[in-house]
Amino acid sequence: MHRHHLLRLLGAAAALPFVPRDAEGALAFGRAAHQDARATGLRVLTASQAESVTALADLILPRSDTPSASDVGVPAFIDQMLADWYAAEDTRLTLQGLDDINRLAGGDFLALDEGRRVAVATELDRFGGGDSGTAAWAWMRIKALTVYGYFTSERV
Repeated sequence: MHRHHLLRLLGAAAALPFVPRDAEGALAFGRAAHQDARATGLRVLTASQAESVTALADLILPRSDTPSASDVGVPAFIDQMLADWYAAEDTRLTLQGLDDINRLAGGDFLALDEGRRVAVATELDRFGGGDSGTAAWAWMRIKALTVYGYFTSERV
């Protein structure tokens, strides 16, 4: 990947205050977080929340001729970020927002078929962030972490 492509893609992670702003630093930081995630396993997300994050991340970056977000360990990466880099209140609000995504989906996002999941994600995109702790707020954080985690993974 060329440096200008990396910078453009990492721009999606600009909402993440703990990410270094230079390309090399951002890449090294992300790769270190992936290593930590592989070494520690889930620390914040419950199994059900991890399944939801996996489904959401794979909506953002699905498998095609390239690996999906979950194929490169993005859900564990997101857990690592929530555990070690988010303030406790931001982690709590993100998890609250995940619960709100389930409410918006009629109770269980994972029970929806692919088309309905896309419709929920499209609806969340319309809000552009929303208030802290809401479904739209959590969606924007998951999107930023997914893109960052994907493009800093070893496989990508």
